[in-house]
Amino acid sequence: MAEPVSVAGLEEDLTCAICLSIYSDPVTLSCGHSFCKECIQSCLKQCPQSPFSCPLCHGQADATVQLQPNIQLRSIAQKFLDAPAPPEEAKREVPCKEEGESSGQEDKVIRCDFCLQDPEPAMKTCLSCEASLCQAHLSRHTKKSTWKDHVLVEPCNTQALAERKCSKHGKVLECFCKTDSLCLCMLCCVMGSHKNHEIVTLEEAFDQAQTLLPETLQEVRTYETALKETMTKLLQQEEKVKTKETWQKSQLGKLFGEMCMQLSYTEEKVLKTLRDSEEQQLSQIQSQILKYKDEKDAVICDIRKLEALKDQKDLLLFVKTFTEIQARKRKLDPNEGDIKLPTPPIVLNKLTRGATLRLFRQFHSDMQFLFQTPPVHEHLTYQEDLCSPVPNVIPAPSHLSFGFSSNKIPASPQPLYGLSFTRNATPYTKREHKSHQSFSTGCHFWEVDTSNARQWELGICQNNFLCYLQMSHNSYLCLFLAGTKITEKHFPTALKVVRVELDCRRNILSFYDVSERCEDPADGLKLIESISIPSNYPARAFFSMSDGNLKLL
Repeated sequence: MAEPVSVAGLEEDLTCAICLSIYSDPVTLSCGHSFCKECIQSCLKQCPQSPFSCPLCHGQADATVQLQPNIQLRSIAQKFLDAPAPPEEAKREVPCKEEGESSGQEDKVIRCDFCLQDPEPAMKTCLSCEASLCQAHLSRHTKKSTWKDHVLVEPCNTQALAERKCSKHGKVLECFCKTDSLCLCMLCCVMGSHKNHEIVTLEEAFDQAQTLLPETLQEVRTYETALKETMTKLLQQEEKVKTKETWQKSQLGKLFGEMCMQLSYTEEKVLKTLRDSEEQQLSQIQSQILKYKDEKDAVICDIRKLEALKDQKDLLLFVKTFTEIQARKRKLDPNEGDIKLPTPPIVLNKLTRGATLRLFRQFHSDMQFLFQTPPVHEHLTYQEDLCSPVPNVIPAPSHLSFGFSSNKIPASPQPLYGLSFTRNATPYTKREHKSHQSFSTGCHFWEVDTSNARQWELGICQNNFLCYLQMSHNSYLCLFLAGTKITEKHFPTALKVVRVELDCRRNILSFYDVSERCEDPADGLKLIESISIPSNYPARAFFSMSDGNLKLL
């Protein structure tokens, strides 16, 4: 025991009073106390101007001079750190650990309540006596006739014992209420709210539960299988969402990258055009500058000659030189300094700058709309308007399909896309329909099955202002705006489903061919026509047919 104590005392002597760790590069002050060099220097930095005092004895000391290394103390501290831990400590730690584990296991073992010394593990717990019994005491307990009716269960602790008793009456739970599916004591059955319920003993409830156990187990297993399948579907759906999101991010990155590249290309192209125009203009100006520079040099030379003629005494040389200089033309056209330069290919002024910014803002706004909430699928109801009088017409119900066939109408009502109504009408009589719903904001679309109609019109109506797409007998698609034909093109492929999309935010009406259904609805969209419309809201869906029938989807 002496060695561990001495080691503990040595560790205390080798501990720095500032950092409470073993000395590292110790230094000694004039008062004799030692500290880690780094620790004492930190103290000095905290009070650089005030007189320094020892942290232990508070004696005054000139630390800048007195910080002498303590070589012997450093050597002792290093040897202490390098020394291995005493084996006795490790040996003592192992038994302690084993002892802790065994004590943890002993806590889980229920001990006999009747053993006076060294209680043995309990074999049963008596609910009547509220005590746990070892094998010896259990044998005595069962032999006594007065205790034969006591209820014995597997060994349990105090908490489990309390759960086996009625919380209201403190009696043993020995009955089962089938009405409320609860375990009860006898008093609950006789006096409580369960007295008129269907009551059985725990033994009977146990037997019934054993009979129902296989069926219940199978039901739970079936439910577990269904849960697994549902989880699998959800995980697959989660994976699809992550994959689609990753793909969308990649595509968006490529899209914006391409837009930036095209913008940079356009910028470089415009700047190059400006540079070429600048070089052309500067070339013309510089050629004129060179021309006038030569003339300027000639004029300066003539001035010098004229200055020299003042002192010329030779009559012949004077007259000859003066005549040559005087004969030269020196009249300068005032407009010659203004060169007629070519018109710049690009004119950037306040007007063009404002127009460019407006176009960019419109593009940016349109792009933001594209990435906002997708259009809402409208399930329309409608009202019928007749373009020409038709005798004996039975109005169509305002549901999802409408129209008539040019074939003979049977006498009894026949179903038409799930609806039944009859109509005596002359073939090719044009009928128009407007939706009950009106739209003034947002983006909306509706889809129409046109596979059973050969002549139809789909579009919108804005206060008697029509914009629609028309299909004729000869498979021509025409786009009309306020009675004016905007476009016309041959469309040989039969249109089975047409989507009409109204964007009130951008005032655009679009028509799509959605005859082919894809997993991603956006992949099946094929633009037919798109047109700008006036902001004359509200707008209603408009339908017309003169041969066949249409169906709203």
